[in-house]
Amino acid sequence: MASNFDVPPGNVLTHLEPFTLHVSEEELEHFKKLLEMSNIGPTTWWNQQDDSRFGVSREWLLKAKDIWLSTFDWRKHEVYINNFPNFKVTIKETDSCQIDVHFAALFSKRKDAIPIVFLHGFPSSFMDFLPMMDLLRNKYTPESLPYHIIAPSLPDYGLSGSLSQNLEMTLERAASIMNGLMIALGFEKGYVAQGGDLGSMIARLMSVNHKECKAFHVNMLTLEPGSAPPSTDCLAPEDLRILERTLKWQQDGLAYALEHGTRPATVGLAISSSPLSLLAWLGEKLLEWTDPREQLPLDTILGLISFYWFTQTFPRSLYHANLVKNYSVGIPHPISTEKPLGYSMFAYDLAVLPKPWVQEIYPNLAFFNAHSKGGHFASLERPSEFLEDIERFLQAVNRLFEVE
Repeated sequence: MASNFDVPPGNVLTHLEPFTLHVSEEELEHFKKLLEMSNIGPTTWWNQQDDSRFGVSREWLLKAKDIWLSTFDWRKHEVYINNFPNFKVTIKETDSCQIDVHFAALFSKRKDAIPIVFLHGFPSSFMDFLPMMDLLRNKYTPESLPYHIIAPSLPDYGLSGSLSQNLEMTLERAASIMNGLMIALGFEKGYVAQGGDLGSMIARLMSVNHKECKAFHVNMLTLEPGSAPPSTDCLAPEDLRILERTLKWQQDGLAYALEHGTRPATVGLAISSSPLSLLAWLGEKLLEWTDPREQLPLDTILGLISFYWFTQTFPRSLYHANLVKNYSVGIPHPISTEKPLGYSMFAYDLAVLPKPWVQEIYPNLAFFNAHSKGGHFASLERPSEFLEDIERFLQAVNRLFEVE
């Protein structure tokens, strides 16, 4: 099935290397030995609570470890990943600096197909978009697909490389590299950027810094630091409840990001020393940041964390926390107020803007949809609704891509 959508458009400007993910048996055995030997700490008052106030519970970690060792099948996830077209390509960030970028894709054979790049966040990966891509390849053929779907591993994440150990990755560099990827794929006439979490910040930067990005859609949006919120008089009761949840998370859920942003060396080394440490640290987010009524299956969580482990993503990926540091001192994050903006608000996301506020702040709002279900990992939690929003937004901006 993967080969049906694996033919890139004829104007690709660089060599694309087909890629197949395979973790060696030696790596799998080493992982299992480390996991078996990883100790789970003693029972405390805090880790007996099962309401996520203090993070993951000891009981959850015990159960997850047992399943990870006994019944979890990494090869099943590998097969699923490889069932999509995967590629690697070398992108120049500057004349003296380049990076290997991985991406999964569904290429269309239509000349009027709209290119769209999907940018994941933390603690996520390109795997977040595979359920949506599955829906697309079942809905369309390569001849009828109206889009080119590009889902990269962000720089320093997953299967993408790093610029250099002598260079710190920044959001601006990551945005430049993602723009370079889209140009290398032959989309220099224009594309759409989509993102949530860190990906939303990179999409925002692409909208400001790169003319090739003609429109952008996000599923996370918040007030800029230091800006006064518009009046709440225009908000519905449900909007007020969602904002209250957001405020609570800002008060008691940001400690991890401050640690990432201020001590990335220490936390990177500590968490990547043991699979169980990684499971506890990331599992907390994958549990807490979702719609509590429909949390991610444990097998999905273990698949995502296994991917982080095998690709050594965690210690490389902490540049996203610079954003939190900037917000804490009142530095706004760039966003275009001219290029068309689409925003899908999922009720249980960490940061939200109700529609009346978005309309007041962003005169370029071309699409908005509020969802009563779903959280921070929208494309994983609600892939059908997520895809429907993307298609509606692309219809709204289609005129920007009309073939002359």
